[in-house]
Parts: sequence; structure tokens; C-alpha cells
Amino acid sequence: MSTSKNDQVIEQRSHRRLDLQLPLEYHHISAGRCNVGRSTTGNISTGGVYFETTADNIHAGDHLALEISISGDEKLFPANSRFATTATVLRSAKVNLSSSDGHPSFTRYCIAAKFAKNFTLTT
Repeated sequence: MSTSKNDQVIEQRSHRRLDLQLPLEYHHISAGRCNVGRSTTGNISTGGVYFETTADNIHAGDHLALEISISGDEKLFPANSRFATTATVLRSAKVNLSSSDGHPSFTRYCIAAKFAKNFTLTT
């Protein structure tokens, strides 16, 4: 995203993002189905996905296998289906979050990944 001289926001992404929170499972392709992580999408497009995790072993350039679940509530897809694809991590940003209710702070990693293959729909 960038701004013009008139401070208008110009979207430079080639795929429209949807703010959908969908269950997500991921793992490094080289690790097989070992160490499967679970998260929720923050947003998704036909070109990629954003999610957050506590896993500290995901870095830019890593290749992930992803499964994104679609509940029966989403009217655009068959009920209880999943998209399976692979992706390359574009960005992994560490964010330290503090709690105002006395709980200890914790670290999350914001992950942006670009899909490498087209979706495969499984039901």
C-alpha cells in the first residue's frame, strides 16, 4: 500500500483481501505432517493469507503446507470443506503483546504468505 500526493491510499496488491477468520493448519513442507500448527486466518485472498502464531520457527522464504477449513456458515462454499495449498512465507514479524489485566506478556508472530499453488477443495 502506498499514498499519492493527495494522501489517498492506493492499493498495490493484485488480489483483493477478505477479512475472514477461518481455521488454519500449517506445517513446513520439509517436515511432513510433523509439528502441525493451528491458527486462524486474519485475512485471505486468492493470492495469499495472513495469520498469527506463537511458533517462532517460521521465517521469510519458508515453504508451508496449508489447510484452511470452511464451516457450514460460509454460503460461498460447500459445508465443512477445506482448501489445501502450499505457500511461501513473505514476511514474519515478531510482536510482543502485553496484558493490561496483570497476565504476563507474550510473543506472537505475524505471518504473510503467498500461495504457490492453486487451491484444492476437499470435502
